[in-house]
Amino acid sequence: MSTPRYSPSLLTGFARALLERAGLEPEKAATTAEILVEGDLLGHTTHGLALLGGYLEEIEKGRMARSGDPRVIADFPAAVTWDGNRLPGPWLTVRALDLAMARAKQQGMCSVVIRRSHHIACLAAYLRPVAEQGHLVVLTCSDPEMRSVAPFGGT
Repeated sequence: MSTPRYSPSLLTGFARALLERAGLEPEKAATTAEILVEGDLLGHTTHGLALLGGYLEEIEKGRMARSGDPRVIADFPAAVTWDGNRLPGPWLTVRALDLAMARAKQQGMCSVVIRRSHHIACLAAYLRPVAEQGHLVVLTCSDPEMRSVAPFGGT
């Protein structure tokens, strides 16, 4: 018996519709859905659509912000720090990468740090668009508040 297959655009539309129905602003819902599906397409199924149910629960419980923008804490030509205000991590990360690439064209490089972001899903899902624009990205994530990711070899 074969496993049913669905088109990425259908899955993205499905995820977007659920996120919007939960109250997420359309742009945030679209970006989050795209990153989740891209994670699955890259084979990182633990950080793809498998996260959707948890994200919906986080929205429902008010632990993921539905609307708004990050607050700028510091803004220098090649270094920016945001307070993510618990906004959707995929949307914040894509916005931060867009800002960093625009600034890197002028400054040679740019670093954006986001505190209090919600979960950012599959890190590999962000790399292709950056590389296609001729940039290099070093993307890392840490959440000392949650303490939910053990270091390599840890428990």
